[in-house]
Amino acid sequence: MDLEARAHSEHPEALRLWLRLLTCTQLIEKQVRAGLRERFDTTLPRFDLMSQLERAPEGMKMSELSR
Repeated sequence: MDLEARAHSEHPEALRLWLRLLTCTQLIEKQVRAGLRERFDTTLPRFDLMSQLERAPEGMKMSELSR
């Protein structure tokens, strides 16, 4: 059962909307993670790291990567 389905009918519509958005975000992230794993044998954190390095042609320090 997703988060939206758990919200009771007495909750305001704004809360239901936020829960629906959160559910959609989680579903999209799950698909992105699966696609990266299946097509490129990598993880989302590794992809994030590689994208940060790509944007810094001069390289980055470890402290910069951790931000």
